[in-house]
Amino acid sequence: MKIKKFGTFEGVFTPTILTIIGVIVYLRLGWVVGSVGLSGAIIIILLAHVATITTGLSIASLSTNTHRIGAGGFYPLICKSLGLEMGGAIGIPLFFSQALGSSLYIVGFTEIWTNTFTGHDFTTVAVICFVVLLLLSYLGANIAMKIQYVIMAIIIFSFISFFVGISSLVTMPSFQSDFLVEKNFWSIFAIFFPAVTGIGAGAAMSGDLKDPKKSLPLGILSAIATGLIIYFVMAYAYSSMASRDTLKNNFMLMVESSRWPWAVTIGIMGGTISSALGSLIAAPRILMAMGQDKLIPLSRFWAIRSKKGEPRLALIFTGILVLTSLLLWDLNSIASLLTMFFLITYGTINLAVFIEKLVDSPSFRPSFKIPLFVPLLGGIWCIVIMFLINQAFAVVSYLFVAIVYLLEMRRNLKSSWGDVRSGFFNMVAEWASKTAAKLPQGQKNWKPNFMIPIEDPSTYTNQIGFIRDIVFPKGTLRLFSICATGDSIKDKIQKTFSSIFKKKLEKEKEKTKQYSESLQKLATPLQKEGLFVAYRVLETENFLEGFNIVTQIMKGMFFPPNIVFLTISEKKEKIDNLMNMINVAIRAQLGIVLLYLHPKSAFGNKGNINIWLREGSPNLTLSILTAMLIERNWNGNIRLISVTDSLSEEKKRYQHLEKMAELARMPRHTIKQVLIGDFDEQFENPPDGDLNIFGTSHDVNMESIHHLVKISKTSCLFVKESGRESFIA
Repeated sequence: MKIKKFGTFEGVFTPTILTIIGVIVYLRLGWVVGSVGLSGAIIIILLAHVATITTGLSIASLSTNTHRIGAGGFYPLICKSLGLEMGGAIGIPLFFSQALGSSLYIVGFTEIWTNTFTGHDFTTVAVICFVVLLLLSYLGANIAMKIQYVIMAIIIFSFISFFVGISSLVTMPSFQSDFLVEKNFWSIFAIFFPAVTGIGAGAAMSGDLKDPKKSLPLGILSAIATGLIIYFVMAYAYSSMASRDTLKNNFMLMVESSRWPWAVTIGIMGGTISSALGSLIAAPRILMAMGQDKLIPLSRFWAIRSKKGEPRLALIFTGILVLTSLLLWDLNSIASLLTMFFLITYGTINLAVFIEKLVDSPSFRPSFKIPLFVPLLGGIWCIVIMFLINQAFAVVSYLFVAIVYLLEMRRNLKSSWGDVRSGFFNMVAEWASKTAAKLPQGQKNWKPNFMIPIEDPSTYTNQIGFIRDIVFPKGTLRLFSICATGDSIKDKIQKTFSSIFKKKLEKEKEKTKQYSESLQKLATPLQKEGLFVAYRVLETENFLEGFNIVTQIMKGMFFPPNIVFLTISEKKEKIDNLMNMINVAIRAQLGIVLLYLHPKSAFGNKGNINIWLREGSPNLTLSILTAMLIERNWNGNIRLISVTDSLSEEKKRYQHLEKMAELARMPRHTIKQVLIGDFDEQFENPPDGDLNIFGTSHDVNMESIHHLVKISKTSCLFVKESGRESFIA
């Protein structure tokens, strides 16, 4: 069966204007005029409409930028800009706002009914009203829209009755106002504001429109403009027909002054019933849209649509919620909270457009363009209104949205369309990078930013855990592995077009894929801890060529690495390759950290760290900084060790260690120890430690390093400074 689609007037304008023109205009606008005067009332009307006008303009901009909006009104617009997580965080309270808002409107209708027809039971009338509205909604939005035409005609007739009735009473109104000194100005504003929160009813029909890109902007903005004119005209009429005291004390003045009072009574009922119906139609569509995106429990259940496209299962659940609230809850106590949720939604819509325009992504090309200040003003003003109305409920609302957002974030949701968040943070990162590049890079800002060449990622588990213990929590890691093919670029091109080498090429691709998967396994746990980790697999002729290329590229990046982390192999055939990489790092002015991982003891209990210091060591700073970074994550002890063959030097060496510990602001429990005798003899039986750290000579001597490795009973770390480190800064 073909699903009925609506145009601008019936699908957007009608539900929006009927929700805007409600009980406030009939029963409270006169009281507002009486309380703050005509000028004050105009100010309140304008201030209230700042939120809806800016939000309406933002909706127009968002809706004309996306190819397919989808069902749920505000919800899909937020999802497509700020991501599914924010869509869920806003969609859930928005659904409850629409559903419980329907309950509030039913209560308003019932109060008017029982006041008019005394003797009718309040609960019975409310339940009957609810059942009728639920039945109309269940039969389909098409029937509900036709009913709203009847309600609109009733409302128009009620206004005619009012203006005919007061035609003989109209005098020139006074614009004198005391709103500037009125203590209750903002409380009066809070009472009036819900009168303008009807734009969600029209927006919620987005999935049922023939052309939502055209209908949403035109329908919502025209309804807002019409509502604004009506409120201005009615405020003028109230102020010209009675004194302010009369307006303040007689809520039923519009009924009593009309040519046919019953017409206004029916108009009030029509206004409340149309608002209730609009909310009852809108809420299930939001629930259905969230179900389609799998954001809520029983998502598949809520996403089901009838052959006519109606979300009937979502409607039944909404009906149960509305009925429960009518029978059990004190709706007046949560009315402010519902207004808060509407305001958060409006503010978020404005925030989405503000970020889109601020990022200025080429993908944001709305046909309806607005200045940047419009969404900024709308977003800020919505926040201000929330705290003016009720500070406690404003805080509760934000906490609720924040909790839902964090829960959704933990689910790692993925959407096919992407969103503006990455663009926003890229923009911030670009700005920060450009700003940082202009500033002097002092030693005070040093932190470990490692680049790590990995020969075989599948065997690197122990090393990556140790590296994590150095850089966590604020350092960065750039992992890369190199598939050495032995082929030049010319060979690769020929191989691509040669069937002879096809099998070899496939093997190389498979190896690259395996390396990439292994790197991902290394990086993922660290990324989950909040570390910045980037990884890549390169195909080059040989490992050294790849290392040289990566080093040069990374040095030209924003936030370049400052340390190369290499591992020492006991295999002699790898010594030359390691020395070549060290020389590349020295030319690039990078710090160097060489790890020898003991095959049996590894890192022991990850407790004690020995730093072997010789007088005048050129790598003293990086040795101490590295040890303190590791100690922070091992929660162990650092021992500063100096070796001398002269007993007379012992005191001098100890004082030197004390001074180093003080200047470096090392932990209080740092041990200082001076050993007397030959270095090799002392190192063969060293103080208890799980890791030994050494500085290298100016020219890295691999023979000396391998000698220490050979006699070592623990893992060892050899460091060479770049000259940009300092433990004093």
